Amino acid sequence: MATCRLCGAQCKEQIGEGRGVPEYRIDCPRCGKYIFANDAWLHLREEFVKGCIHLISAVTRRSWEHGIILRIDENLLGERSKFESKILSQCLRSVDEKADAILFYLHERSTAPGATVSVDVQMDYPLFFCRDSNELMFYLNHLEESGMVHLDNQTATGPWGLTLSIHGWQRVRELQKPNIESKQAFVAMWFDTQLDSAYRDGILKLEEDTGFRMLRIDTKKFNDKICDHIVAEIRRSRFMIADVTRHRRAVYFEAGYAIGLGLEVIWTCRGDHMKRAERIFDTRQYNHIVWTTHEDLREKLKDRILATIGKAG
Repeated sequence: MATCRLCGAQCKEQIGEGRGVPEYRIDCPRCGKYIFANDAWLHLREEFVKGCIHLISAVTRRSWEHGIILRIDENLLGERSKFESKILSQCLRSVDEKADAILFYLHERSTAPGATVSVDVQMDYPLFFCRDSNELMFYLNHLEESGMVHLDNQTATGPWGLTLSIHGWQRVRELQKPNIESKQAFVAMWFDTQLDSAYRDGILKLEEDTGFRMLRIDTKKFNDKICDHIVAEIRRSRFMIADVTRHRRAVYFEAGYAIGLGLEVIWTCRGDHMKRAERIFDTRQYNHIVWTTHEDLREKLKDRILATIGKAG
């Protein structure tokens, strides 16, 4: 047994080499499976990273829950802007968001109203972006006091049994209502010159076709953290376009966040990247728009938006 690089739990480890440096394949009961490259060690001590290690743990665990093995290396941790866009942009920060995330988790795993869902407070707290088990227990006790959940059993070290109450089911339903008054569509995609034409000449042209304003976060000017703006702009949007070409992790997480809010997500993918999309468990169930050119993307998206959402009022 080895020690997890992120949380310190006992874990399984395999040593190998990738991209020219030694790397460790970690299988942690708390952080999930991830790859830790040897060149990441020094960056864990950097000021803007060391206070966020519990958030890296949360992203690795949630990545693994979606079947994605996160690689932690110098490229991820060494540049603040990349760290913010690839890690912090996916993290929940407020107490309300974390409490709601627990409700969504219970809702997704409840086979029927009244079903009990098991949550291991010692191992599952990264799922809800908590710093430790004490923070998770704080939210669970709050949800019980608020009448949102019933705690069927509580143990010091083992799993807790939780059941959504009627009020809990109603809260989830309320959170899932789309923002029908919004005239904004959030665009999640790979920020690369290879897709500039798809965005500029395909997606942006949809503003003329549908009346919705298309927002890609890198086109907005702001002074504070990008992750806060991503969360805020998704919340303000009527729906999301998630283009999974090149399968960037941030796109999947942003789409998952939008689904959790009850927003319509329209999945798109360039044809030469579709085979991998079909192998990803959490999205292969969705009907992807497969496109080849920016004209093709525009036309297919226009038809889908007008058919399922309509024009902006």
